[in-house]
Amino acid sequence: MHQYYPTSPAGSGPLTTLTRQGSYGSTSSTYSASIPNSVHTLITAMKNLQSALTHWSTSRASPDAVSDAYMQFGAGFNAAVYAFQGCGIDTTDLHQIPARLRAVLESCLGEDASPAALELYQPLIRQLLYELLQGLKAKEGAWRSAVAAGI
Repeated sequence: MHQYYPTSPAGSGPLTTLTRQGSYGSTSSTYSASIPNSVHTLITAMKNLQSALTHWSTSRASPDAVSDAYMQFGAGFNAAVYAFQGCGIDTTDLHQIPARLRAVLESCLGEDASPAALELYQPLIRQLLYELLQGLKAKEGAWRSAVAAGI
């Protein structure tokens, strides 16, 4: 067993709630327009994380590569959260997913790299990513309403 701790901006502390004006004077319509892009980036990062894990399990990627993929996931998660919050859409129900995912990744990477190790943790990893996708999908209606209202 190895001790390995991926790091990330996501899940390492509470997320700051943005006002509708945003931190750089952006309007909420800017956040609204960035939601599809940030969600797309997050989904891509989720796929990259799964790919890095698959490569790790066959010793074609190091734990650092998985950690880097998790960092990209964290950045994508934070961007999506900020975009939703910029439109006044609550995302607190999603905030614990990166920390929970990180804990599972730490346990997985603590094992010797093998397909069996990944197989042991992959159902929980997929479940967490699925929960995140479902949470984002549940916010789609609020986002569409915000766009229609010009927020």
